[in-house]
Amino acid sequence: MKMNKRYSIYILIVLMCSALLISCSKIENITQPEIKVESEKPSAGGNLVIASVEPRELNPLRVNSMSFLDVSNLLFEPLAEYDSSFKLVPVMAESWQFVNGTAQAMITLKNNMYWSDGENITSTDVIFSLDTIKNEPTSAFKEKLLHVYSYQAVDERTIRITYDQAFAEAFDVLTIPIIPEHIFRNNVQAVPVASGSYKISNYTKLKQLDLVPNDKWIRLGSVKDKGTKPNVEKISILFINDIDAFSKAFQAKELDVLHTQSYDWEKYSEMKDVYTYKYTSLYYDFVGFNFNNSIFQDKAVRRAAMAAINRKGIIDKYLLGNAVLTDVPINPNSWLYDGKEVSGSSRKVDAQNLLKQAGFADNDNDKVLERKFDDVTQSLRFTLITNSENEFRQKAAQEIKKNLEEIGFAVEVKILSFEEMKTAIDTKNFDAVLTGYNLSPSQDLSFAFHSSQIVGGKNFMSYSNLNMDNYLYQAYTNTDDNQRKQMFANIQETFRDEVPCISLFFRESAIVVRDKVKGEITPDTINPYRNIQNWFIAKDRR
Repeated sequence: MKMNKRYSIYILIVLMCSALLISCSKIENITQPEIKVESEKPSAGGNLVIASVEPRELNPLRVNSMSFLDVSNLLFEPLAEYDSSFKLVPVMAESWQFVNGTAQAMITLKNNMYWSDGENITSTDVIFSLDTIKNEPTSAFKEKLLHVYSYQAVDERTIRITYDQAFAEAFDVLTIPIIPEHIFRNNVQAVPVASGSYKISNYTKLKQLDLVPNDKWIRLGSVKDKGTKPNVEKISILFINDIDAFSKAFQAKELDVLHTQSYDWEKYSEMKDVYTYKYTSLYYDFVGFNFNNSIFQDKAVRRAAMAAINRKGIIDKYLLGNAVLTDVPINPNSWLYDGKEVSGSSRKVDAQNLLKQAGFADNDNDKVLERKFDDVTQSLRFTLITNSENEFRQKAAQEIKKNLEEIGFAVEVKILSFEEMKTAIDTKNFDAVLTGYNLSPSQDLSFAFHSSQIVGGKNFMSYSNLNMDNYLYQAYTNTDDNQRKQMFANIQETFRDEVPCISLFFRESAIVVRDKVKGEITPDTINPYRNIQNWFIAKDRR
């Protein structure tokens, strides 16, 4: 009986396992219906709402409002523009070059370009645009004409510009928006016609500006320029004269797009109906030394200070990770960047070894390193200043103080108003400063690091190095791209070795859009609305 019972149980187990295997086999063989996820294809229609501070007039060459200048990119084309790698590429201009051996440049316009009212775009418009900047003291484009000696129209398609010398960034002047002479000549307050992807359909002062696609847009039909008629059939630009209120308007769903340069734009990702598209800006943060302070004249001290600071930690802790580490003041997206790897973590041991090799030690047990140098005792004590208006910098300064004191520095942090900080910098009455530059896409660094700029220039750090001077000069004057790239490689190599200042990072900015906005959204620091003609509004949200 026992054997039969065991046998029965064995048979039952075998049958159950067989049933389970058959069941599993059936499940595996069931054909599941294929689920297809299709992205919506671009189509024309819809309205996009953007904010801008209302300018005093609609001529971009006579105003200095950055929010309106962003918008003006939709209306006015330049002769040339910087692409996302800061390379100058043609737009209205067909070609540009220096006449051999001279400081004269010849610019040739493309054929068959029209304003939105059908009038031809000619060299007369270019000359009028240059005249407008020349005669407007507050123009945002004033500096682009600093080295322009004269200019004239040779014929309808040719302009001659004479500079005070031939130099690499001479053609930065081509990036000014060209405005219609026949509209603005007799009326500075005129509502202009356009050459860009959009034209003005309605202007209600103090309220809004409405744009519609420009069927005369000069890039239409150009494969090279990816010229396609814009999909969004209307852009409404609401005038909000307090730029701090842009964020509130976006959160209240009054806007579809927000261009934000605030480091805390990640907060918008918590909203369910938005997408964020970030980009690396040209805003470069750094710690500048005063080289009139003897301790900073020693390269070992500067290198040790940079090694000790946990730059990545500062970014993660106080900027929510929204910055790109750098060892040099060259944007990592630039065609001139050498691509060297960056390590932003603190290297405390390396820093301590550098100071030890330079002869620094804590001889009096006060936790501050010192040394005898030319019969003078040098102590690693200094004051770090920054401005009170910038909450991030106040916090970062304390973090830098903490990092440096861990390796034997004594750092006093002083928080000044912006005007007080500016005065300290201008009079060179400081030890070190936490500040930043909004660098030019032309990427010339002579203004800050060439010794010729120490007196009467912007080299407030009083940094001087013969090799750096030579590389900066060659990079500034050489018009050959390959040779210029080599000079910039030399500049970056020297910068890493010399550490004229402590490079921290390039900040990231972002375009935040409602999820109804689709398409190729590729903002960059030159044009936050790059490729806006390829954006579209989802059909079910129009």
